[in-house]
Amino acid sequence: MFFDIVKAVLFAGLPVGAFSFLMVYYAYLNNYLSTDVEFRHAFKNRNGVQSKLSKKHKKSLLFLHSKWVTFGGGFYGLIALLTFVVIELLQIVNYLISIRSLQDITALFSINALISMFIDSIVNMVKAAIWFTYWPDVFNTQNFIVWILIAYLGYQLGARFAKHYIIKVRCKAES
Repeated sequence: MFFDIVKAVLFAGLPVGAFSFLMVYYAYLNNYLSTDVEFRHAFKNRNGVQSKLSKKHKKSLLFLHSKWVTFGGGFYGLIALLTFVVIELLQIVNYLISIRSLQDITALFSINALISMFIDSIVNMVKAAIWFTYWPDVFNTQNFIVWILIAYLGYQLGARFAKHYIIKVRCKAES
């Protein structure tokens, strides 16, 4: 159990925390979020507070923030987005490793390849949306609930650290 917790911290808590920090930091930096509003309310319209991290403003967001909102925002959406990015990057790396000739590269631009990429992207979005079925197979763990709890802790710490960091940066800029 102890080894599984250490593994969860290294492979779930730290990556999710870092990704959470980056996403929340850039959300504050781009004024999608206000430091006056509690982060947990960012994806919900509570007390008349309007957040730009909503489906209503999705088209004006940066690509990753738009996808985060598409996946529902919050912890669930962040993990889904991270899962989508990992799946897509793994497919790109696998393709690049499999290139043997110039013909492999030119085949990428055929109609069949473009249709296949489009379908793969949709399948990857579905896999990402049900990330809780994807990751247990990747990490082969018996204690997946522990992994989710550690990932959630990383998410919360990353978001809080981003808020404190952006406040600190803005205070220095104002002085």
